[in-house]
Amino acid sequence: MKFIASTKIRSLVIPILLIVVIIVGWVLLGPVLSKKEIRNVVLISIDTCRADHLSCYGYSRKTTANIDAVAAKGILFNHVVASAPFTLPSHSSMLTGTVPPYHGVHGNIGYQLDESNVTLAEILKQNGYATGAVISSFVLDAQFGLDQGFDYYNDDFVQPISGFYHNERRGGEATRFANEWLTEKKNEPFFLFLHYYDPHDGYQPPEPFATEFKDNLYAGEIAYVDHCIGQVIEKLKALDLYNSTLLIITSDHGEGLNEHLERTHGYFIYHSTVHVPIIIKIPGVSKGRKIDSVAGLVDIVPTVCSLLNITPGSVMQGKDLSPLFMGKSEAESQQRYIYCESFDPTQYGCNPLLGVVDGRWKYIQAPRQELYDLVEDVGEKENLIHKHPKLARVMQDNLKLILQEQVRTNLSGTQFALDDENRKRLESLGYIGISSGASESFEFDDTKDDPKDWIRLSQQVMLVNSYLKVKQYDTAETIIRRMIAEKPEYLPSYFMLGRIAFEQNNIDESITHFSGFLSRVDKADDQSHKADLSHYLNQYIYRAHSYLGDALAGQGKINLAIANYEKALDLVRATSQKLLVDEIEKKLKMYKNR
Repeated sequence: MKFIASTKIRSLVIPILLIVVIIVGWVLLGPVLSKKEIRNVVLISIDTCRADHLSCYGYSRKTTANIDAVAAKGILFNHVVASAPFTLPSHSSMLTGTVPPYHGVHGNIGYQLDESNVTLAEILKQNGYATGAVISSFVLDAQFGLDQGFDYYNDDFVQPISGFYHNERRGGEATRFANEWLTEKKNEPFFLFLHYYDPHDGYQPPEPFATEFKDNLYAGEIAYVDHCIGQVIEKLKALDLYNSTLLIITSDHGEGLNEHLERTHGYFIYHSTVHVPIIIKIPGVSKGRKIDSVAGLVDIVPTVCSLLNITPGSVMQGKDLSPLFMGKSEAESQQRYIYCESFDPTQYGCNPLLGVVDGRWKYIQAPRQELYDLVEDVGEKENLIHKHPKLARVMQDNLKLILQEQVRTNLSGTQFALDDENRKRLESLGYIGISSGASESFEFDDTKDDPKDWIRLSQQVMLVNSYLKVKQYDTAETIIRRMIAEKPEYLPSYFMLGRIAFEQNNIDESITHFSGFLSRVDKADDQSHKADLSHYLNQYIYRAHSYLGDALAGQGKINLAIANYEKALDLVRATSQKLLVDEIEKKLKMYKNR
């Protein structure tokens, strides 16, 4: 009888417990599971925005009141890793759900997103959404391929911040165009991609942010963008669209701020430049949640598609994050390895930096390998590679597996030839990185220099380009002389001296420097290092011949000028850079017809 009684009790208790679990689950998850229909999607990218400088991510000052309000009722991911510390490759990952080894974009110079890649805009357009984009930097100009799938792609700047090549606009102008487009499309489902560039190097926030953050203008730029985002949110509310809009706020990469000796970004893949925010506001959800599981920018596309019940592209390395905020335990989520890269060090004859992050640990492949505990050592100051060799090997194996599975070698349209004007526009933004013909090998060669040994020179090169932008030639030359003293084997330094002389109309001096540069290329003592730099040097060699042609033609030495143009043309033809071929052929035709 006791057995029967206990059985009856259990038969009553179990249903009651199930009811309790259902009720508790509904209380906890009801705001998510009862979400309203998502009608529109707005994806906002804040260029060069470190996650740790948003107040909702713990920054000590109130920088992001409007974003904080979104996060308070939305889903905030604490640990998001960017694919690369560069604008174009990272946004390519953000909008395709694929990593750079697959989509093929590894830098800002000399690349375009190949049409074989499928963007979020293309997916949503095929599903009846109006698609619009407002971008704020020349780096994402339509010619570089990110406009795929957009009906409206606003990359014309009315009032650029600097008159120098019209490269960037303030957030206020981007906001105005975005709000105009929202008003125009208010009666139909839409996808808006809104890109702000203000926190990028050259921190000049407008008032009152310049005064309020005069001791930290970078934070001031983020605060200004937050103000602009607030205006977009107010427009959505005024149009009665906010409650039906899936809003995602993120960034393409962070900023070094002199950590690890990196002033800005692009060289290293430490978390100062690859840890970014993702905040998702879902219609009908009113209770905020923070999620610690590691995620990547590649996860945005599959997550949006899942929330809209749309089939994503056939190839995607990103994962749908919605199970994490639909109630799935983070402990249940499968262990992931998020990939990140920087090919910038290859221009100095080094290996590229390739890394994986599994949440707590980060592994960086280099001649001197690196392993960091991101929980105990947020600043990545203590390399634990020798303390945890087995863990390092496991992560290295996972990196190799990612590359084996995801490197795509059949891309034909990623290499993009820049004419001199477009190159100068990108250089004026501080980008001097790898270009068409640069080494893109994922093979690791431990005989090459470690990128950490070239960080000082890389920062000096960036400074030189910054001073050239504002025509402070004396200061630029002083830095170059210092570079030559410290790293005489870095041959482009000698080219830079020729450029400075040429831009100051010191023709004889420019001829001397360019000729000296070409002579050093031919006679380089360190032939192995010269070989490592060969891809990167080609762009300097043909430009040196082109400059020499211009200088010699200016002196009336037409035959010598033609000879140099022809050498430049041979080099450019070998890389199939049609724009440059046309440019040099035009000069040759002009002088040969004289």
